[in-house]
Amino acid sequence: MKPIVLAICLLFSSAFLKAQQTYWVFFKGPSLSKAEQVNSDYLNKISSKNCKLIGTSKWFNAACISVNNTKELKKIEKLLCVNHIEPSRRYKVQKFEAQLNDTFNYGLADRQLKMLGLHTYHQKGNTGKGIRIALFDAGFYKTDSIIAFDSLRARKGILATRDFYANNPNVYDDDAHGMFVLSLISGYIKDSLVGSAPHATFLLARTEDVATERHVEEFNWIRALEWADSIGVDIIHSSLGYSLFDTLEGNYSYKDMDGKSTIITRAAEMAFSRGIFITNSAGNEGQKPWKYITAPCDGKNVLCIGALDSFGKHAKFSSFGPSADKRIKPDVMAMGHKVAIIGTNNVMRRGSGTSFSGPIMAGFVACLKQKFPTVNNTIILNAIRQSAHLYKTPNDSMGFGIPNINKADSLINLKLTYTALEPKKSSVFPNPFIKTLNLEGAIIFENLEIADGLGKIYRFKGTNNAFDLGELKSGIYYLKLENFRVIKLVKL
Repeated sequence: MKPIVLAICLLFSSAFLKAQQTYWVFFKGPSLSKAEQVNSDYLNKISSKNCKLIGTSKWFNAACISVNNTKELKKIEKLLCVNHIEPSRRYKVQKFEAQLNDTFNYGLADRQLKMLGLHTYHQKGNTGKGIRIALFDAGFYKTDSIIAFDSLRARKGILATRDFYANNPNVYDDDAHGMFVLSLISGYIKDSLVGSAPHATFLLARTEDVATERHVEEFNWIRALEWADSIGVDIIHSSLGYSLFDTLEGNYSYKDMDGKSTIITRAAEMAFSRGIFITNSAGNEGQKPWKYITAPCDGKNVLCIGALDSFGKHAKFSSFGPSADKRIKPDVMAMGHKVAIIGTNNVMRRGSGTSFSGPIMAGFVACLKQKFPTVNNTIILNAIRQSAHLYKTPNDSMGFGIPNINKADSLINLKLTYTALEPKKSSVFPNPFIKTLNLEGAIIFENLEIADGLGKIYRFKGTNNAFDLGELKSGIYYLKLENFRVIKLVKL
């Protein structure tokens, strides 16, 4: 892709605007986390101002629009329903290309799993079973036919697919990058390849078009996030990064990597607050002028993963920290240099990039969440960081270092042990439920608050810890119990 150097355009400057540009229009009113959709009257009002409506975000109570004349923005900004407008920018959308060779490498998956202790954790039955992982990528070429996914398909492990660029459900005829990523988590070839969470289930979303650099790709990431949340997902992983590229619409600077400035990082943090664990590859900027991690890896609650070689040393291409506000980044490291993946021709190969260290850690998280399904994500995130070998002496190239899943398990158990002296924790049954939900424990609950995926609160009165929830629609809900547990409920 050719770099294009242009003067930076201000929001309402028309000097360089000869092509349509993209903006986010944020509306006034109550948070959309407690509403069903963006107000249709607001959308009609902005659509009447000679702009193109690309789509909406429920979570941000916002619309994504494109205009070819910034004078129209002034008209939109004056609307009473509009809170403010933010310009979209062009970003460097990195696919973190796999570097493949033609060597057959049987058994190479051993090192990438043993480095993290996953091989022994799998032996204890912790293989990601029952955990839903959403992957956002550029495509999952041939995943519907490649032999390494035979077992995944046989157990119906792909729950849903969506191409947010082409607006259809087919993700199998585009780029192969997402297929490589999936093979590291759930690929299986007897005696040759085992993924980091071989029994997890998946939602596959294409959010990137490798032939373009348009801002709509970041909007697609947010659309995919809301889609995955509506279905019910435990973990979202993407091996994508946003920083610099064309200056036509403005670049991010390193100062923007502060955990709160970029809209994609804000969306990732919002997802975490709703009970979704976010993992993201750190980026391959280590030997490039940018050097640092890219969004959304700067998020305070985003597990940012850098890459190591097989000796546990920092891979030269892996991006550096810290975040712009001086927090430790990357968070942890995993093998990303010459890891074992499956090729499009069904032959095992080697690939390098933080694209490949990231999904290994996504599987790591899935195995932990299988073992501790009711434990708050904050506890799991902190335990992963604390389990790493450099936790007491972190640095900008390795973060907290190489985590160990068995140590993380022990740290979570220790946290739970500290609370054992408190009154008996409540349990919930049945789950999934059809109408009646029961709570069992030392505390008698007269009232219950349950949130849906958008944060809308539903309140119920009960008798003897039994609650009639028949009025709820089928779907995923969240019940917070005591101070550290969020229980995911499934209403049939």
